[in-house]
Amino acid sequence: MIINQRFALNEDGYIIDNLNPANNEKAEWFEQLGYPKDEKCLRELLLWRRLGELLPKLIMNTNPIKKSPDGEEYQPFCEESGSIWIALHNAIKASHLNTLDVALSLQHTFDGELKREQRGWQDFTSLSLFVDDVERLLRDLYGESDDQAIDRVRRAVFVIVEEFTQYLCKDLWQEHQVAQDIDYACGIGVPEGCAIHGHDHGRANRAAHDLSLRARAVRANPTAFSKYTVEFVNDLYAHWRRLTHPTEYGESGLSAMPLEECPF
Repeated sequence: MIINQRFALNEDGYIIDNLNPANNEKAEWFEQLGYPKDEKCLRELLLWRRLGELLPKLIMNTNPIKKSPDGEEYQPFCEESGSIWIALHNAIKASHLNTLDVALSLQHTFDGELKREQRGWQDFTSLSLFVDDVERLLRDLYGESDDQAIDRVRRAVFVIVEEFTQYLCKDLWQEHQVAQDIDYACGIGVPEGCAIHGHDHGRANRAAHDLSLRARAVRANPTAFSKYTVEFVNDLYAHWRRLTHPTEYGESGLSAMPLEECPF
């Protein structure tokens, strides 16, 4: 390993990460595409491939299996996931974060643990779990030298994913919205000087009803949902009494939700 060099190519043209071996051979360098061999370019290529690994954990590829003209079976590419993938990669490439010297990631290494406080259910939804993993990827590749740059990129990533899913994967977007409604009734996200009103509790109870229906649907058929959604529902079942003791809340599921129902 050359001092202060993190990324290199092996003899087969695959990227080697001298700091994090888990990234080894995740991405390939193509001379015919005109890519330079400098470390920033290798980091961009690795970022592209690693983002591509995370997106199927958020958005499942539900395209039916097809056969090619030679008889080979294949699953068509998930265009929804691909659109988000391209948007995220280009947003990160255009950010200040991508101007940081690669050597900084060697000097300010990431230990794998996010220090971000998780306050409400919205911090555990499918979208939030995905964005957490993107932040882990950013801190791994770019280091811990510029928290403000990472925070700005994280916010941009969340907005991009939230806006795309509102139209491409409505259930993921709606899951996050109802979690926000429940959190608000628990006092999370209430602007300073504002109060929680009766209609806020009403909206939260409707949201709780919708979320409980989704959680039960996921629990009944987990293979039909993405990894992050299953993880979120597992957290709900571990902490939310409404799911484990439904008879306490009546048939409608719209009974009043006490503050102790806010488990996080």
